[in-house]
Amino acid sequence: MSQERKFTVPEFNATSLLSGTQVTERLLKGDGYKLLNVWASWCGVCKRDHEALLSVAQQGVQIIGLNYRDQNQAARDYLSFKKNPYQEVISDPNGKLAIELGVIGTPETYLIDQNDRVLIKYRGEITADKWNELFSGYLDVSI
Repeated sequence: MSQERKFTVPEFNATSLLSGTQVTERLLKGDGYKLLNVWASWCGVCKRDHEALLSVAQQGVQIIGLNYRDQNQAARDYLSFKKNPYQEVISDPNGKLAIELGVIGTPETYLIDQNDRVLIKYRGEITADKWNELFSGYLDVSI
């Protein structure tokens, strides 16, 4: 299910799954478009999503992960085993940031512009058809 609605990313202060440092909403601001992908190591559909994310990351798309209600070590192990498409991963073990974003479940993918506005909120697996229909026009990348 896709949904286009424009809103800005809420302010947040969270921990990086990858480095343990603090990250804020500034991570999602700045140069060009970014994807924010909500995922978890326990999510079966997220595992299917992973290959599409790897493909677009290899083509230069900036992807930030939001690890939703997961155990940090399980998430790190998953990324180590399956390869990491994310430039950064926000740890959200209690789902607080996800709730503020309006996440219903995993996976969800948001297209965010340089002004911190969410242009597309997509719920479900990113297939080649969905990517090319929704995201490729903004990012000039096809899968």
